Amino acid sequence: MSYTLSFRPLLEDEGWRAGLVGGVAALPFTTATYVRTGSELTLGPVFVAGLIAGSLVADPSVRSRAANRAGVIGALPGLWLVSDSVFFIATGMESGAARIAAVVVLTLFTALLFGLAVAVAAVGARVGGWLRAKTSWLRPAGVTL
Repeated sequence: MSYTLSFRPLLEDEGWRAGLVGGVAALPFTTATYVRTGSELTLGPVFVAGLIAGSLVADPSVRSRAANRAGVIGALPGLWLVSDSVFFIATGMESGAARIAAVVVLTLFTALLFGLAVAVAAVGARVGGWLRAKTSWLRPAGVTL
């Protein structure tokens, strides 16, 4: 029995397509903000990722899933920040109790980072959905306002 990895089911789902487009579009800009500063990560590109994903999807329930995916994908450079912190914890801390506390704080920070990225992308998707409804060139045929 051979298993083949296929991305076709993911790409057939409208939420995944829009989330991937928005998230991948945000990746270089999110990465650039971290590389430029070395210690900070801005979520402006994640907002734009949500905006793109929200403007590509008409259905509000699919739009929220696309925003979640765009937020997580757009915030992936945050793992670079986390890995730098893990390296510091592993090499720069002497006390075992301090290491445990630092790992707990880092775990909470990572969850907060991705949760905040999803929330920012959701706001962007909301704006993108509003823009989609207001612009005539993205409306499906037969819809009049």
